[in-house]
Amino acid sequence: MDIIEFAMKMEQDGKQFYEKSAAETTDPELKKILVQLAEEERNHYEFFRRMKEKPIDLSAGEVLSGESTLKEVKNIFEVMASNKDKKPFGEDVVAVWTQALRTEEKAVKFYTEEAAKESDDERKGLLLKIAKEEENHVLMIDSVLMYVKHPAAFAASAQYKNFRSAEGF
Repeated sequence: MDIIEFAMKMEQDGKQFYEKSAAETTDPELKKILVQLAEEERNHYEFFRRMKEKPIDLSAGEVLSGESTLKEVKNIFEVMASNKDKKPFGEDVVAVWTQALRTEEKAVKFYTEEAAKESDDERKGLLLKIAKEEENHVLMIDSVLMYVKHPAAFAASAQYKNFRSAEGF
């Protein structure tokens, strides 16, 4: 299996994981973030599908939409930060977000390593662009993990502040 096929499979698996997790969660803010992540994975799949269909047409990067997702999640985090009355979530919820974090960390590593092997500068740039989107997912999910473990302390957490400062807020 070549890198594009592998990446498509990885993104498709991620989308299915986030959709399944969204269907199983009852918390509205967490559900919104999971839906956003599933959409991002769909966009990443589309990115690689276009690269596979037309390897010379490097406009595939146009389908990436990470910046709009980050703005949407920032708004969701504002709602989460304002909620001081929530109790910590169960271990099952923590496990979902921990699995998501590990998966996204592996994706960052994979795309960064593949970019380093790439001789074509444009393809290298596209792989690094998607690696950056995966890094943003890591930052988001790290913040969500803080929230599900300690919702009352979320607004004061380093994870929340790091997420906001990383986006220039």
